Amino acid sequence: MRTFGVAILGLLFVLSSSGPAAAKELRLGYVDSDRILEGFDDYRDARQKLQEEERGYIAKAQTMEDVVKQMAEELDQQSLMLSQEAKQERVNRLREKQTELENYRRETWGESGKLYTRNLELSKPVLDKINTVIEKIGRDENYDFVFDAASANIVFALPEHDLTDQVLDELKKE
Repeated sequence: MRTFGVAILGLLFVLSSSGPAAAKELRLGYVDSDRILEGFDDYRDARQKLQEEERGYIAKAQTMEDVVKQMAEELDQQSLMLSQEAKQERVNRLREKQTELENYRRETWGESGKLYTRNLELSKPVLDKINTVIEKIGRDENYDFVFDAASANIVFALPEHDLTDQVLDELKKE
């Protein structure tokens, strides 16, 4: 982030020192992407849909955990009464169930898991729409740069350069 700030300062220096003939008013604006996301119904709907799907995954994982826990308790309670072969068979089944649970968790919540992929599917159209509106406002109003206050470490900005409400208004029109 620090190099980003240095690059912007360098750009501003170059633009300001290029002489009066080439001088152009540099227009900067910013948006608060967190506020846009919270204020955009499509995003809230996508997030709610993802949360509902995750609740289903959590319920399934909980059921699998309960089975593993029950199997472990039964094995512990009955281990003295079981033959070595029966005990080994139950240990193997317990390990299989534990492996199934671990695989399920990894396939669901892991890197590139079901939830990650589904989040991308649901959020990409929303983010594309938001970026299109930001770009449209930037072009229509001749902004040279539009920053994201939520992630660009803007320390100070005048409120009149905040385009967040305009973006939200445009998104609500669609």
